[in-house]
Amino acid sequence: MKTLFNYPFVIYMVAGIACLCIMIIIDYVLGAEAEHLNAWVIINQMFGQQTSAGDSLAIRALGLPGAAFLMLAANTFFGVILIQFIKLIIRIVHS
Repeated sequence: MKTLFNYPFVIYMVAGIACLCIMIIIDYVLGAEAEHLNAWVIINQMFGQQTSAGDSLAIRALGLPGAAFLMLAANTFFGVILIQFIKLIIRIVHS
């Protein structure tokens, strides 16, 4: 039986990057409405760009490095959940 870490690390990394890209697109569309953990603002500030949305609550509370770490940790978690969900769907289809 396959366990959580039986797959290569790269699969989880790609899933985390996919979740990060989805989060950035959603935060870009929402603009200032995504005020808690706005990935669009965090990425832009990491590259020295200013946005009209202003700082998110995570940047104000944790600073830019803390908010970036929180964003990456959340998307890594969601990437693992995504892989497990895909495994569940495959298991249901093949049963």
